[in-house]
Amino acid sequence: MLFFDLLGFMEEKIEKNGTKNDKVKKDKVKKVVRILDLVFNIVFIPFIFLTSIFTFSIVISKLKTGVASVFGYTQMEIVSGSMQDAGFYIGDKIFVKAINAQDLRVGDYIAFYQYSDPECPTLSIVSTKNTPRSKPKGRIVFHAIKKIEKDINGDFWFTTKGTNNLNEDSVKIYEDYVIGKWVEEDNFLTSFITFITSPIGIISLVAIPCSLIITVDVYQLIIYSYQYRQLIINSKQIDSVQKTESSQTKSNQNNLAQTESSQTKSNQNNPSQTKKLKDAKKEPKKKLKK
Repeated sequence: MLFFDLLGFMEEKIEKNGTKNDKVKKDKVKKVVRILDLVFNIVFIPFIFLTSIFTFSIVISKLKTGVASVFGYTQMEIVSGSMQDAGFYIGDKIFVKAINAQDLRVGDYIAFYQYSDPECPTLSIVSTKNTPRSKPKGRIVFHAIKKIEKDINGDFWFTTKGTNNLNEDSVKIYEDYVIGKWVEEDNFLTSFITFITSPIGIISLVAIPCSLIITVDVYQLIIYSYQYRQLIINSKQIDSVQKTESSQTKSNQNNLAQTESSQTKSNQNNPSQTKKLKDAKKEPKKKLKK
């Protein structure tokens, strides 16, 4: 706020008190700023709009599932060798997409919370009044579906297993604890998410736009500061000229007053001359009377 108040203050001063030269320079600056604003509107406003949508999507997904995702897509990193036989190695980045439990099939690769509700830990004790209700927490696992079952309420439970593991996972996964199904990185959205989370993407979409915005603002500040400085210099010069003219006028008035005063004193000292002058003034009147 202080930065924009400073620019506004300088612009107002230049507008009110600036010379024609200052105003011409200000118009040139305005043209440059308009061009920069146009570039900003074309490039950065759509970027800000998309960023806002992504942020909103991430916040909603974080509240709902506990993990950040964009339009249902979540990027994860493989941290164990339990899926090496399927081609997933430690350090690999993968994408999973949120999906309805009824659309999952045996053999699908899913990411899920390895968690069971303390009040309803297994399929066998589920009833119409007793279903898993607590939010999932704990570690996230990426394994293959080996078996799908339904409880009395029609909800799905999944038995999972790592392709490199000998045994199935001990915990059966309730459908609400499934984060998503693995998808191949062959669409625009997954490629875009991969790009924006990479160092080059962060520099391209965050650092560069921010740097340009700061550069434009600093440029405006420098230009307005220069113009404001010139305005102060011009104002001082104008004040100096006005003071000089004022002192010269006073000096002339004093000289004139002194001249008149000396002439009056001279007349008082020579009464005969004063009388002659008075008579000279009266002579035309006498002629008119004749």
